[in-house]
Amino acid sequence: MFSNLLAILSTAKGAAAATVVVAAAVGAGVAATNEDVRTAVNTTVQNITRSADSNQPAVVASRNDADKKLRGAFQDDQQKLAKLHSTHVDSTDRAKLDDTINKADAALRAELTKALDKVATFTLGREGRESPRPTGSPDIKVAFTAQSDLDKWVTDEIAAMGKIEKDAEDAVALLPTAAPGKPDDAGKPATVPTPPAHPTP
Repeated sequence: MFSNLLAILSTAKGAAAATVVVAAAVGAGVAATNEDVRTAVNTTVQNITRSADSNQPAVVASRNDADKKLRGAFQDDQQKLAKLHSTHVDSTDRAKLDDTINKADAALRAELTKALDKVATFTLGREGRESPRPTGSPDIKVAFTAQSDLDKWVTDEIAAMGKIEKDAEDAVALLPTAAPGKPDDAGKPATVPTPPAHPTP
């Protein structure tokens, strides 16, 4: 019976099929008492999340989704930083403005790199990729069970990048702003003098 169930689990397609299999196994108390079945259920639930058009493991989809979210947040924050360059400040503070923005941009890039590297460590060696192993040892594949940890990492890193941008924005807001006039007004007095009164005839 177990061999038949394992065979079904290994070939089940679609989330609906996996739900039925898991529900049946848990309802019958099988998954709770047999390690092989429990492992097969866990692996199958992950594998059936592969897209219908590819053999992409679930862990690859998770990694791609994490990368997309991190890069998207980075681009949004970077665009906000770029807009700060148009802030009107006194010429004496222009260098400080640019320095503040450039440092924030560098910190933002470093944070993205750290975030993507960590995502890679969450997913390295999972679902069909060989894990690093000593010569002659069995080829052991590691199941991907860190989805919740990966999601939390992505959320925390998006918040960290957002803080870098917000801190730069706050620093720029403290700089004295200048209100440039229109080019046509250059050289004109601030107010038009009142013409002298005409003598009474």
